[in-house]
Amino acid sequence: MEGILDFIDSHCENGIHCYKTKKLSLDDFNTDTIISENSDQDTIPQDTSGKFAESDLSRVNTVRISDKLIKETPPYFHYFLDGSRHTYKVDDIAIGSHIYPIIAGQIVVGCCERKNRDTFHNVCLDTQIIISLPKSFHTKKGKEEDFLRLYCEQLNNYIENNRYVKSHNVSISKILLYPIDGSTVGDPNDKNRYKNSGIARIQNEMTDTEQRLVHEMCKKNLISSQKWLIKDGSIQYNPSYSNMEKSQWNNMRANYQYVVGVSKSFDPDLLKNFEQKKMSQIIANLKPFERTKAYKYESAQSPGIWFAIWYLRLRNSEFRDTRFSDIVKCEMLMSNPSNPIKTQLIDALSANLIQEAYPVCFGNDTRWANHLYPVYLTETFCKAQYIDKTVFLGLF
Repeated sequence: MEGILDFIDSHCENGIHCYKTKKLSLDDFNTDTIISENSDQDTIPQDTSGKFAESDLSRVNTVRISDKLIKETPPYFHYFLDGSRHTYKVDDIAIGSHIYPIIAGQIVVGCCERKNRDTFHNVCLDTQIIISLPKSFHTKKGKEEDFLRLYCEQLNNYIENNRYVKSHNVSISKILLYPIDGSTVGDPNDKNRYKNSGIARIQNEMTDTEQRLVHEMCKKNLISSQKWLIKDGSIQYNPSYSNMEKSQWNNMRANYQYVVGVSKSFDPDLLKNFEQKKMSQIIANLKPFERTKAYKYESAQSPGIWFAIWYLRLRNSEFRDTRFSDIVKCEMLMSNPSNPIKTQLIDALSANLIQEAYPVCFGNDTRWANHLYPVYLTETFCKAQYIDKTVFLGLF
């Protein structure tokens, strides 16, 4: 049967060959709230820490969102975006004296729209199958991107008679090469360094796809001051973790004026308050429907890119696994850090987020307390688009 590994093995030069080793799923489902996402591994520049991002400069640690505001604030959020990926080690490949993993992944990025309480549907969806190979796989002269594009076309032509390809109408979207030099794989003694490098390329493609999708929505004038978008997770995209050209990446930033990133997982020690104290205790002690003050954050890895960040407790309940279980991290892009965001807007958005936490998806997700219900529905829709693991591995 015409499989992907058969093509790779028969279309290699210079002694490169596949070993047909065991195929493994590489997904580790971390259900903890307190983890370090890629964005939260950044560090805040010392000279900008503890500075307010909102117009109210009152030196208090927390702000209560009133019941009246929660009930009477009109809905801001109209769109809900989620991206996810599944990765697999599908084989080992010998190149020279080294053996590297072949990593494959499924990417699903989707956005759902809610026009009213009874209408919730998908407005855009991007599904991709990505293969991640070591950098040394490219042995021919010429541009790498031209080689990979042609190779991907030839691969799709080769597997078009594969019964899994035929029955599910799939194709390989892109082939990426992951770095293998010592400067990019981290600890040279880490036995998983090449696997992690391959996964990172697929992760980068997922976050790039999220940004491209938001860009397309902005081009169509879908996102506006009347129709905000919630992006599941951080919007602190890092150009070092992108497969795009730097200029293309920079142009994407302008699309986030009416986007709020909401993270279920975060590092509570990322920021310092106005007294230059870490905020973990302040966050843990938030009362129901209470938020921290919003602080400016300039990314150390992306100088000139500023965010407003605050933390919000979503629920009026003592039924929680940890003190962080129903708290989310909220982010907005600041186009001009000299112009603070109006406190009234942050309060209104926070009131909306509290409303979006209901109804509750209790029992369907271990992090139910941190979920916004429309984001949960979008995430459920996106995950339903994955090709079954057995079918996916059958492509190889």
